Amino acid sequence: MKRNLMPLLGVAFVAALVATGFFYGLLIPRLRGGGETVEARSAVVAKRSLNRGVQITAEDLERAAVEPANMPKEPVRSIEAALGLTLLEPTGPGQPLSVSMMTRRGETGGPAMAIPSGMRAVTIHPAASGGVVSMLAAGGRIDVQVLDRSTGTIKLRRMMENVEVLSVSANRADVTLLVKPEEADRLSLADAAMSIRIVLRNPFDNATGGPKVLESAALTGARAERPAQGDLVAVR
Repeated sequence: MKRNLMPLLGVAFVAALVATGFFYGLLIPRLRGGGETVEARSAVVAKRSLNRGVQITAEDLERAAVEPANMPKEPVRSIEAALGLTLLEPTGPGQPLSVSMMTRRGETGGPAMAIPSGMRAVTIHPAASGGVVSMLAAGGRIDVQVLDRSTGTIKLRRMMENVEVLSVSANRADVTLLVKPEEADRLSLADAAMSIRIVLRNPFDNATGGPKVLESAALTGARAERPAQGDLVAVR
């Protein structure tokens, strides 16, 4: 009887060896490469929406797994590497950060580096726009109106459209905009000589209506609004 069992035990032993080898052949590479796989898909991401020009703190960031398709070309590999740097473009929650999105360590300029090349940051002091200003945030979009009383008749000029807000002061009295150099000059003059009002718009609404001047007489139907001559700059 024992002799009859020997071939069966031999076959079972060989089968067990084959199964064990197959099991470890699958498991060991996974164990060895598991850490590398996680590390390759791990990156520093934003915890919440961050505005252009913000100085990054530890509370703004966290590490998270990122799908390979969403991984930036030069991802930030550690939270410490990003601390104190300035964000050059707005980010959303969970968005992985790349080296190109931030100022480099030791680079001069600080928050001013968030101003795109060819653009300028100019501050205005909107009048009678408290409700709109209270809703403003960096990255928002507005239209700029100017009240002109220089001719004795009040004229409302739509001066600019679809302008990006760079920042809003803590007391909500000042609003800083991103505009072209020549537009910055016009805004500075209008802010000093006239009364500026702002109109909040949906940030995804890029429509522009064209230059317009509205005179007070139009409110009684005596005179309709008319196109302005060179008074409007549409910012896209």
